[in-house]
Amino acid sequence: MNGQYLKTWDFAISTMSSGALHVLPKPGDRRPSPAMAAPFNVSIVEQCRVSPPPDSTIPHITLPITFLDIPWLLYPPNLTLLFFPKPPPKTTITTVTTLLKQSLSLTLHHFHPLAGNLVSPPPPAEPYIVYTEGDSISLTLAESNTTINHLSGDHPRLITNLYSLLPQLPIISMSRDTHVPLLAIQITIFTDSGYSIGVAAQHAAADERTLDQFLKCWASVCISLLKKESLFVFDSPPWFDRRMILDPNLLKTRFLKQLWNRLNSTKDYSFEQTDHNIVRSTFLLTSSDMNMIKQHILAKCKMINEDPPVHLSPYVSACSYIWICLLKVQETLELKDGPMYLGFNAGGITRLGFEVPANYFGSCIAFGRCMVMKSVLLGEDAIVFAAKSLGKEIKRLDMDVLGGADRWICDWEELNIRVLGSPKVDSYGLDFGWGKVQKVEKISSDDHGRVNVVSLCESRDLNGGMEIGMVLFREKMSAFTSIFNGGLMELAL
Repeated sequence: MNGQYLKTWDFAISTMSSGALHVLPKPGDRRPSPAMAAPFNVSIVEQCRVSPPPDSTIPHITLPITFLDIPWLLYPPNLTLLFFPKPPPKTTITTVTTLLKQSLSLTLHHFHPLAGNLVSPPPPAEPYIVYTEGDSISLTLAESNTTINHLSGDHPRLITNLYSLLPQLPIISMSRDTHVPLLAIQITIFTDSGYSIGVAAQHAAADERTLDQFLKCWASVCISLLKKESLFVFDSPPWFDRRMILDPNLLKTRFLKQLWNRLNSTKDYSFEQTDHNIVRSTFLLTSSDMNMIKQHILAKCKMINEDPPVHLSPYVSACSYIWICLLKVQETLELKDGPMYLGFNAGGITRLGFEVPANYFGSCIAFGRCMVMKSVLLGEDAIVFAAKSLGKEIKRLDMDVLGGADRWICDWEELNIRVLGSPKVDSYGLDFGWGKVQKVEKISSDDHGRVNVVSLCESRDLNGGMEIGMVLFREKMSAFTSIFNGGLMELAL
């Protein structure tokens, strides 16, 4: 159904534990000096369960997993952190949180499987997604003792502080019959009345494309409630039929065997990082920066008599440059040569060779991995060979996205760098009615000591620009900043 009358519905929100949600002191209020400031803290104010409206007629639904879902069962959930500015003066923070909860309930009417669970029976039974009437998601309301700018800027921020703004969601375990929730949300209020929305979602249920559709639907419903509109029109409801995902190579059977072989030894991931020396910073590449890198690569190819990369997009230029800068930081002391692997997500909607609707609900992501020897990446012409490797892999995926797919799981265990996100997703257009999102963070809970995770998204302010989220130990972040900015200055000469 495309239209839904909002006023006639109740909202399914149950409070598990609560406290008074109040507006914290404003920046102008009397505060301790920085030297005497209290340590950063996030306190839980209320924990709710939110389900689709009780009078919505949603049938029990079971969704089988596809071969595209299975590799993600070994990974922690997708983590997205959205920072929003202080609402307009006449809007109280209580109004904001109330409407966010009510609109979330209405949104789950359309995306009801997200309120369900990922069921993992013992092998050889296959995991599946199930929604039953009464299922709900966890919504946490919290407050922090700092301002929004302290955590939403581009400067180095402790990753432990950012994780405290995100809800926890377990990774699937098949060691016993278990139901794993698919979605959890946390809303955190800051001292200046800015707020963040932290979202944790299982990759197998929602890739970045599906999650983006969910968030935009939630924002649209919230605006309709804010305007007291009686009708919300949803033009593109999610498509739940998974029979359209064809599996001519029998990858599902192979992936299930690989999954079951690994689960008993898989590390139990947690979002709660304890190393207080790891920070996250945001770097910016403008469209002119990426074009400058591209022209530098092409000029280098002519100089050393190398064929240019078969594909040299802004994405390839940016990833190549980041790869080189990061390796210079990580490998200054280690001289041993060997293969270096960079992995990235590749959209499957347009590559699979059979029709998949853009509103397909689930994961439709392929894996790309490219390799260059470390000695080459540390050499004078490193960026040329990084770009050639990336461009070649993207072209291969365009031609045969499932070629070598049976090695996706084992290949991704050998990554040195993993690139998340896509600058093609319009994340900065998100607005729940009180102002557009101020900062978007795509965060990984991977082991930062084992693999470097880089996130990419569109720039908020610069058309065609790209924001790069980097997580490193503090001293390495300082070195990376110097190399990244210094390299751009040299190219501009």
